[in-house]
Amino acid sequence: MTRPSIEAGTLLAAWTASGALLHGAQAAVVAAIRADAAVERPPLHLKILAAVGTVLATAFFFAFIVIADLISFDSGGNLLAWGLAFVAAGIALSVSRSRVPAGMGRDVLAQTAFTALALGKVISVFGIIILVGRDTPWAPTMAILAVTILTYPVTAASLDRVLSPYAAGVAAMLEILLRRNFGADPSLAIAALFTLAAGIAGLLLLSHRVPLALRPIGTAALALMGTIVCILAAGQDTGAWANGKPMDPRPVEAVLTLALIGVIGWVAGGLDRLAQPPLLAAVAGTILLGLAGAPGISFALLVLIIGHALHDVPLRVAGILALPVFLVLWYYGREMTFLEKSATLVGSGLLLLAGQAVIAHFGWDREETP
Repeated sequence: MTRPSIEAGTLLAAWTASGALLHGAQAAVVAAIRADAAVERPPLHLKILAAVGTVLATAFFFAFIVIADLISFDSGGNLLAWGLAFVAAGIALSVSRSRVPAGMGRDVLAQTAFTALALGKVISVFGIIILVGRDTPWAPTMAILAVTILTYPVTAASLDRVLSPYAAGVAAMLEILLRRNFGADPSLAIAALFTLAAGIAGLLLLSHRVPLALRPIGTAALALMGTIVCILAAGQDTGAWANGKPMDPRPVEAVLTLALIGVIGWVAGGLDRLAQPPLLAAVAGTILLGLAGAPGISFALLVLIIGHALHDVPLRVAGILALPVFLVLWYYGREMTFLEKSATLVGSGLLLLAGQAVIAHFGWDREETP
C-alpha cells in the first residue's frame, strides 16, 4: 500500500517542533540540501562500469609489470620500496584530485590514483611476506592488515576502502581453509570469522553515530559474510579440500539466523517490538528458513533489508540480485528427485501465497512504521 510522501517543508517543521532541529537552523539545512541536490552524480550502472574498468586496468598493469620483469620479486626489501613508492604516488594523485574541477579529467585522475594505490599495496604485501617468510603463519593476513591500517586514513576512494579490509578478511579465511593455521576445526573457525564479520558489519552499518569514513569497513565485512555464504551454498562437499570432510554449515547458519532476527528488530525500532504479531511471524519465518539450511537466502534477505532501511541502492540491488541466485542454488543442491523438487517448489509457492493472505487479512501490510 503506497502512502503519500511528506513535503520537505512539513518534514523540517516537524523536526523543529520535536527538537531534532534547532530553531534558526532551518535555513542552513535547506541550503545544505539544495547544495547537495545540485551535485551531479552518475547513475549506479556507470559507477559499476567505472569500478570494473578500474579494477581490470589495475590487474592488467600489474600483469604487465610481472611479465616485463620490471620489478624483481626475489627481494622483499626491493618490493617494499617499490610498493611504498606506488602508494606515495597514489596518495599524491588522490590529494590533487580535489583541486581538479568535476569532469572527465577528475575521473581519470581518480582511477589513476586507485590503480597506483592498489599496485602499491599489493607489491608492499608481497614484500612483507617475503621479508617475514612465506611459511610464517598468518603472514599474508597480517601484511594486508598492516598495509590497510597504514593507508586507510589517507585514501579517499570508497572502493579502495572496501576492497582492502575485504582482502584482509579473505586472507584470513584462506588461512583457515588452506593453511590450517587456526588450530581448530575449520567449520568452527569459519563460524568464528563469520561471527566477527557480522559483529563488525552490524556495528559500523547499523549505527548512525559511526563516522562515514568507517562505513566501508562495514561493507567489506558484509562482503566477507557473503563470500563465506557462497562457499557454503556451493555444495555439501565444500570444505573437503580443506580438512578431508564436508564443512558443517550449521554454526554459520545459526549466526546468520540470529543476525537476520537482530536486523529485523533494528528496523522495527528495537528488539522489544519483535513481540508484535507481524514481527513475530517474521521471526518465525526466519527461524524456519535457518532450519531449512538455506544460508544464501537468509543472507540475501539480510542485505536487502539493510539496503532498504539505509536507503543504500547498491546494497538493495545486491540483495535483489542475490535472492534468485541463492534460491536456484538451494533447490539445485537438494538431494531430491525432480518430482520431489517440483513438489517443494509448488509447496513453497503455496506457503508464500498463504502468508500473503494472512498478512492482508490482519492488515499487517498497512502497519505504520515506527
